Amino acid sequence: MIHTLDTIMSEYYQRVDIYKKMQHDVEDIINTLIEAHQIKISTMSLRIKSEQALRNKIISKDKYHHLEDITDVLGCRILTLFESDVERILELLEDTFEVCEIVDKRKKSKHNRIEFGYSSVHMVVKFTDERCKLVEYQKYQDIRFEIQLRTVLQHAWAEVEHGLGYKSYYEPPMDIKRKLNRLAGTLEILDEEFEAIRYEITLYNQSMNKVEKILKTDINKESLTAFADKSELLQEMVKQVADKYHFTIVHDPAIFSQQRLVAKLNFYGYQYIHELNDDMQQYQKSILAIGEELSRKINYDITSINYYSPILWFSFIPVIKNLLAERDASSENIIDDVILEAFKMNNGSIFNFFMEHHLQ
Repeated sequence: MIHTLDTIMSEYYQRVDIYKKMQHDVEDIINTLIEAHQIKISTMSLRIKSEQALRNKIISKDKYHHLEDITDVLGCRILTLFESDVERILELLEDTFEVCEIVDKRKKSKHNRIEFGYSSVHMVVKFTDERCKLVEYQKYQDIRFEIQLRTVLQHAWAEVEHGLGYKSYYEPPMDIKRKLNRLAGTLEILDEEFEAIRYEITLYNQSMNKVEKILKTDINKESLTAFADKSELLQEMVKQVADKYHFTIVHDPAIFSQQRLVAKLNFYGYQYIHELNDDMQQYQKSILAIGEELSRKINYDITSINYYSPILWFSFIPVIKNLLAERDASSENIIDDVILEAFKMNNGSIFNFFMEHHLQ
């Protein structure tokens, strides 16, 4: 045993620099794969087994003769957000590396829910002969390494389960096993539900190319963007202001978050896109007046206008409507005049103008 330990550790010291370089290259390759296929993951971590951890493994297993017998000197763990992405990444890895061994522990969980935390895929892979023809990868020929794939929920369960330390020589009491079963089943359901919600959101986003569907949708950043992209009225307003002030038109939906427009519209009582659309149609004269006045006062070094600005311009109108309602001004015919005059004056706030000129 001592001779074997010394042999393997000597090989480890000789090759540790190669493993470090390999760690960097593997990370680059997998990151490129994931980004190229637009897969969102939680985290990816790579590590080289420490000297002490390697010693402990050699002593405890008592079956290794050379460093190449140990397949997890370099290990990679990928945590996905969704179960289906485990399959997608697995297929990409199988196409990229030569698979030496694969253990799919998800199948086991179907028969024993306590094993939910171990519902992961373990792969032992190496660089393909084709890739190793490249000079920069030749030194990795026949070096095997391990990749683990699981969802963040599966990983969380595994970490907590390990921390509980219930696995020992003796079986845990039946009431503890029942509790673990319930919790494991709940987490499995959560994984499935997140997957289902993801699918529903995809269908929802795909439906945003139909105007009638958009109008029936509740107001959120995505529906506002889709509505604006389809609104002929909004297009006309932006074009008119852009032509008048020689602006170029840019599309930046970040304005919805920056100006908190969803929250503002909800506060003003707008829950659905059709409600917003109806009032924008009704107050289009005022919206355009606000846009032109604001554009006129913009610094001269500004040369562009945001395509989505009319929704921001519109957000001033409920303020005036509420102020008029508070003063029993029953006629809405004066709203356009109030708004136009407020924006023509150099007051710091539309509230100031209204308080000074209409609430006395």
